[in-house]
Amino acid sequence: MIITRLKTAAARVYCRFLKLNGEPRQIALGFALGLIIGMTPFFGMHIVSCLILASLLGWSKIAALIGVQITNVATIPLIYPLNYWVGVKLIGASHEFRWPGTFDFSTVMELMKQSPMVLLDLVVGGLALGIPLAIGGYVLALRGVRLYRSKRKNRNRNPLFSRLKSLDRFR
Repeated sequence: MIITRLKTAAARVYCRFLKLNGEPRQIALGFALGLIIGMTPFFGMHIVSCLILASLLGWSKIAALIGVQITNVATIPLIYPLNYWVGVKLIGASHEFRWPGTFDFSTVMELMKQSPMVLLDLVVGGLALGIPLAIGGYVLALRGVRLYRSKRKNRNRNPLFSRLKSLDRFR
């Protein structure tokens, strides 16, 4: 039941994405921007930063908002540890973090000392994974929007469809 609802919701978002107004390139760029911002560790600021950057760059804000949803409550437990692992492998600013078994004052202090470095590893890992994801998302979004629009244009040129559409007005 839940899986069916998720599939239905995903299909609805996909259809609405394809029907967005604007140039296909601007829609795809907005989507890619949302994906790359979604991979950063600043969860509370994703939507705001996405809207500001998309507005400044003249890209689709709605497509960016759709793309930024890659990071949500369900995907954070998968994305952030992967970002951290990649960041540690690339620059290793923090000591590889292992969640402590017990919390005492010294453990909390050690976590606080490492937190800026952990954040740096998360940012680097997020960008390292987000850039290829954004490039792939751009290509797929651009192709999807162009394909949808070309099919819609060809359907509108079909004489039978035009007649049916004109008959619809009389209902």
